[in-house]
Amino acid sequence: MSESGVSAANGVPAQPLPQNVGKESTPAKSAPKKRGRPPKSKQEKITDTMKVKKAKKVEDDKDKKPKRKVDRFKGTPESELLLRTLPDHLCPNLDIVIIGINPGLMAAYVGHHYPGPGNHFWKCLYMSRLIDRPMTAMDDFKLVNYGIGFTNVVERTTPGSKDLSRKEMGEGAKILVGKLQRYQPRIAAFNGKSIYDAFSTVFFGRKLKKDFQFGQQEDLVPGTTTRIFVMPSSSARCAQFPRAQDKVQFYLRLKRLRNELKGIQETNPDVEETDYSFDLIKAIEDAKRTKVKEEKNFDVDTCAGAHVHADPPPPVGAPVGATGAAPGVAAAAGEAAQPNWDSVFPPMDFVDHIPDIVSQ
Repeated sequence: MSESGVSAANGVPAQPLPQNVGKESTPAKSAPKKRGRPPKSKQEKITDTMKVKKAKKVEDDKDKKPKRKVDRFKGTPESELLLRTLPDHLCPNLDIVIIGINPGLMAAYVGHHYPGPGNHFWKCLYMSRLIDRPMTAMDDFKLVNYGIGFTNVVERTTPGSKDLSRKEMGEGAKILVGKLQRYQPRIAAFNGKSIYDAFSTVFFGRKLKKDFQFGQQEDLVPGTTTRIFVMPSSSARCAQFPRAQDKVQFYLRLKRLRNELKGIQETNPDVEETDYSFDLIKAIEDAKRTKVKEEKNFDVDTCAGAHVHADPPPPVGAPVGATGAAPGVAAAAGEAAQPNWDSVFPPMDFVDHIPDIVSQ
């Protein structure tokens, strides 16, 4: 190869030699290895924590005594209760018909309406004085004597109202209207918003709005003159009105509507109405006698002493001889201070203000 870097054999330029040719290569230093297990990922930590908690819960459950099951239905199987129904209490010319959604397990077991210990129906009924004495579900058939009846939209018993389908609710609403058309009560009281929602959807073609107001509704039961009244559910699970005190106001409004339709005038037994009359002639004579009596007993000296005081000093910058005497008091030199009798005795008594309407 020539000095110019071109091969003499074929004229191809020679490639430069690498710089590290002939030198010993030193291996690169590797990072020191960490002792112990590699760190766990976040998901692995969560999984391990859940496993520990689950194992601890299993151990705790073994130590706990098994809970004793409460036999609510005295050994009656639930499958048998689901086959039972609840009787209606209806008759012509009722004032109010209470409409529920369907019988629950406890109602089917007892055979009466609203028997649950947490249900506020019977308590609100008495608090509003729709009945004159406390009653329970065992007395539901007696309420026809108070003009109150019972029925449900759906006859089938279920553990809860959520077990009913919309189709079943719609068919039950049609059966309900047939009952109301037959017995013609004054008021159909729906015990719960969801019950009336299904009823309104079927017969009025509209669902209830979010700002729905409980109480009397504008519509009537189709084919009748029966008013519609919607109350909050009497169940203790009603979140909007959880206490009986919160619901009793609607029972009072229901009672007021019933009395209005029957022409009953409500009176508060704690307030007695009394007629009062005003005798104008006697009032004028009494006022004149009082005036004469006061004038006879009036002590002039005492009155003068109470109203007469020494002259106050003249104000700064006032001319000589000026005084700051109060109005109604004489300030002339050498004269005794005398009270202003017009200020003591008003020129016109209140008796003179009474118009003489008797002679007119």
